[in-house]
Amino acid sequence: MFGKRRVAGDGGIARIFLICFAVSVLLILLCAAISAMIINSLNDPTKNLGVFSLCSMLVSAAISGVFCSRAVKENEIRFSCIVALLVVLIMLLINVIVCSGKVSGGAFMNYGCYLGVAGLAAFFGKRKSTHRNHRY
Repeated sequence: MFGKRRVAGDGGIARIFLICFAVSVLLILLCAAISAMIINSLNDPTKNLGVFSLCSMLVSAAISGVFCSRAVKENEIRFSCIVALLVVLIMLLINVIVCSGKVSGGAFMNYGCYLGVAGLAAFFGKRKSTHRNHRY
């Protein structure tokens, strides 16, 4: 008569993966929009475009790395790196399509830095284990 109830937060790893992927993409877009507003206020916007691009990617990678590592209970760093790898592959695919196959070295540097910062932020942002040994 009374079946097993589903808990709202118990959606499985695929649901958490899609949520983390969406949050990572939204963070990139938000940081890019903020960087664009800052660059627009400068005298020579094209001079600092690469620096602001890298900074916006690093900030979004750090935030999404911590968010993804906190979203799961085990294998936090691996999960965060897989989400970051999917984001990088999607960005690379878009870059290849837009640039007709001629991807610059700076783009690869940005993607590598994104992966590294996401993994490092996942390492520092992972949950502490709740299992504690008590001495009596």
